Parts: sequence; C-alpha cells; structure tokens
Amino acid sequence: MFRHGARFLTFALFLSLSGPVIASEVAPDFNLRSPEGRRIHLKTFLQDGPVLLDFWATWCKPCVKTMPKLQSIYDKYREKGLTVVGVNEDGPRGQSKVKPFLRARNLTFLIALDLDGGLLKRMRVNALPATVLIDTTGEIVFRQEGFSQKLEEKLVKVIDAILVTSEGVSLE
Repeated sequence: MFRHGARFLTFALFLSLSGPVIASEVAPDFNLRSPEGRRIHLKTFLQDGPVLLDFWATWCKPCVKTMPKLQSIYDKYREKGLTVVGVNEDGPRGQSKVKPFLRARNLTFLIALDLDGGLLKRMRVNALPATVLIDTTGEIVFRQEGFSQKLEEKLVKVIDAILVTSEGVSLE
C-alpha cells in the first residue's frame, strides 16, 4: 500500500515541478471596458490569434514586476496575432491610478477594467498576478498565478508552439 502511495507522491511532485498543468478548459467570454472607454471583447480578439490575459493591480508589487515581461512578449508577438490584455483589478476606487501607472511604465498593450472582479471570479483566479493564455479556439493552454522569474521563458515556449500554421511552419 505504501509503495503505491510513494509512486503517486513522486508523480505528483514531478508534475508540480514541471510547470503549470491544467485540464482542458474553455475561457469564459467577456466584454470589459478599457480606461479610455473602448470595449474589449474576448471573441473579437480570438479571431486574430491567441490572447494573453494578465490579472493585475497597481498596489500589487509582483504584478508591477511582471509588467515589463508582458510588454516584451507583446512587442515580440503582436505582429504575429497575439493580443495581450492586462485585466486591472483595482476596483472602482482605484481607477484614477491606472492611466498614470501605465504612462509611467510605457505600457502599450491593452488594459481592461474588471471593476467588480467578475472576470477574476469566472476565471477562478485566486492570486495576483495571474497569467492566462488562450488559444484561438478559446481553450486555456497556460495558467500561472503568482510571480515567476521564468514567466517570459515559459510563455514564449507555449506561444511559439501555438503560433504554427496548418502546414506546421512556425510564423517566427
């Protein structure tokens, strides 16, 4: 009995060390506003390519550390169809901080305001920052909560894998 338990624990440890593992999950559609009032609708962006969502707040220090990595990914892949959307979780009281925060950091990817935290709940996000990559079929192919020094490296591998044409040739 213990022998099988040890094998299971070893397998579980291997999975936890190998990176984020998720079951097949379809992302819920959403329709949020940008700080400028623009509508941000998931299905619209999925027509052009994969969508990278990053849940963040101005008061979250790990979120602030993640932002340059997201900008780098956006700069590298935007011409290949990737949409990056930073989903702000400051709530209604903190919205006055969002635009100055973005300007001070020269962030150019889209920002959506999740004023009531509804999308955060529907995506079952438990910690900030949280990064979710959605392929063009709407399936979540990567999910990570919390800060990681290797986030950019992990995302690049997954993005490269899904940005492949039907002939199997990379778009890079």
